[in-house]
This record gives sequence, structure tokens and C-alpha cells, in this order.
Amino acid sequence: MNSSRFFIEVDCFQQRGRGQSVSGDVYLQKRYNNRIIQVLSDGAGSGIKANVIASVIASMAVNYTYAGEPVLRAAKAIIETFARGDRKDDVNQATFTIIDINDDGQVKIIEFENPPVVILRNGKIFSPPRVQEMFDVESGYHLPLYITEFQAEEEDRIITFSDGVTLSGYATRRMPQGWQRKGVVNMLCKTVADEHRISASHLCKRVVEMAEMNDLFVIKNDMSCASVYFRQPRRILVVTGPPFNQEKDRLLAEIIMQYEGSTVICGGTTAQIVARESGKEISVVLKKDASGLPPESKMDGVSMITEGVLTLGRVKVILSSIRNSSVKGNGIDMRLVRMLLEHDIVEFIVGTRINPIHQDPNLPVELELRRNVVKDIAWLLENKYMKEVNISYL
Repeated sequence: MNSSRFFIEVDCFQQRGRGQSVSGDVYLQKRYNNRIIQVLSDGAGSGIKANVIASVIASMAVNYTYAGEPVLRAAKAIIETFARGDRKDDVNQATFTIIDINDDGQVKIIEFENPPVVILRNGKIFSPPRVQEMFDVESGYHLPLYITEFQAEEEDRIITFSDGVTLSGYATRRMPQGWQRKGVVNMLCKTVADEHRISASHLCKRVVEMAEMNDLFVIKNDMSCASVYFRQPRRILVVTGPPFNQEKDRLLAEIIMQYEGSTVICGGTTAQIVARESGKEISVVLKKDASGLPPESKMDGVSMITEGVLTLGRVKVILSSIRNSSVKGNGIDMRLVRMLLEHDIVEFIVGTRINPIHQDPNLPVELELRRNVVKDIAWLLENKYMKEVNISYL
């Protein structure tokens, strides 16, 4: 989400416990009316039953908020439904953390029995007021709910995690009581101090990978870490297809060369136009690409040049199939996916000229394919990966 002050990057990384087919931790996020709602729910125990309970809780939190209900009311409804007793004795119990962020940076955090969130400001722990509210349930237990509200500033970070992270390393000689929240905090502060621009994606992945190491790579409990990072946006421009009117060729080249951010050209004809109008030279990488797609080309002032519709089609498939923003592989399709996910604002310029080499102008299939695949990629980036996407036609 891009506010008038900064971009809000969110991501999560998870690993399930050894021998489990699904995780008992569930993470959901939704963009709604210039708000981002995040929920991390941890079902008691592990496996399918824990996953079902955690999924219902996370869905309730998101849907209550989506329906316009206050976040606190959603939390109360969840507790009244699921928190019937002591977590140690009630296998139907589950914990959750809800983070509600407005586009102006106003943050509300509601926590129920998950490890307390970590808030970093200027690389150090920031502790805004944390208010406790008690709930009485039918069994007679008094259950605490914690509410934190603050105005975010640029470079602030919010990190939340399940108890599988804090309990990692439990009963080992090095960590008899587990990693604990203090250990996580120390690791976060050191990591941000060493890499103060580290992305939300990479930071939460580092936390879970360290927790795995604490468990000697035999994960005892489901692990999840979600991260929020308030920062200046990273922009990328993706251009595919030549302009409808040749008179616009120079304009396209100027847009690309003057763009403040990363630039990608998808399509050989488009690249030739930009090279001609800008006076740049194109060089082809004379090496077979691992993806099986045509190899990448190079041009000064352009971050990446790829083949057109085939490459974009492959990118669409990858974006729809991967579970999170961690993408492995050296093929040009994987590298383009990584570039898209590493940026916050993705802008597409789609040329609308029919390429006479490929298609009969009376059957503009190539143009429709290009338009549709770009629309599908834009939808995935917006709804699955919380990017801001703009499409324009030339």
C-alpha cells in the first residue's frame, strides 16, 4: 500500500512442523478501503485440526473487518467463540494477532496470547502504550487481550511471530528454555542494524530460518513470522508491445530512459524500437537460458530485456503457483518474477500495435493475449502480493 508518506510492505514466511501435511499457523492479509488487515492465528496443537481452527479465526478477523466492524469487536467475537478455558487444557483454543493499518500510517494491533509483537523504530525497540483488556468467559476464566495503537513513521517495522519461533531450540543444551522473545528481538535488532534496508520478506524469512537452526533443522512446532515495513516505495516499469502509432515510438523510449526506478522490456520488437529511438545498442546473451525461453538481452539504461508474451505467460503461472514471495531458480522467468516481487509499485505500458510479422491485423490474437496476460499478472500482484499496479496503453 502506498500512502502519501510511505509505502507499506507486508509479507510472511512459514514452515510446518516435522511430519505435518499442513501448518497449524494461518496467516491472512487483505487490502480493504485503503487499509491493510493482517491476521496471524495459531491453532492449538498441530496438523489439520489446528489448521481448521486457525483458519476460521483468521477468516473471522478479516471478514468482520471487511464488513466494516471495528477490529476490537471482531476480536471479542473470536474470543467468545473459541476461548472457553485455559489454553493448556482446551485443545480447541487458538491464539491470534490482528494488525490493522490505515493508509495514513495509523496502526492498531490486537493480541491474544501470541508472543508480543516487536516494533522497531530507528533500528531499536519502540514501545508505544499497550493496553490490557480482560474478558470473562463462561468457564470463569479471565482472559487478557492487548491493544496497541500508534502512528507509524518511515522506516518503522512491525514483526509478529508464533510460539513455534520463540520455543525453537527448547530443551537443547544451548537453549534449555528455547529461543524466547528476547532472543528473537536481539536477532532482529542486529539484522536491521547490519542491513537497514532489508525487505519485509527477507526479514521474516531470516527469523524462521534461524528458528529452524535452533531446532537443529528438525522442526518441532509450526513456525510463522510476519513483517511490516514502512518505507519509500520501489518502482518498476514493464513495457511490452510497440505503440499503436509509430509517432509514439520516441515517447516510449523517453519514458523508459527517464523512469526513476527499474525498467523491463518484454518483447524483441519493442526493444528494437527503444534502441533505435534512444541510440542505444542491444546485445544478446549468447547462452541458453535455464527456463528454455529465449535468452535475455542487454541495453544500457534498461534493467532487463526478455521475449514478450511467452515470458509474461510463464511469469503469470509462477505468480499464481508459488506460496510466498520466496522464489528460487535462475531462469529468466524466475528472475523477472523476483524483480516484480522486490518492487512495490509496478507500472505496465502495453503497446497496442499489431506485429505484422506474427499476426494478420484482422485477427489481433497476439494483442489480446498480451493485454489479458498483463491484466492477470496485475491482478495477482495486487491481490496476492499486495502491490500497487497501474496499466496504461500506448
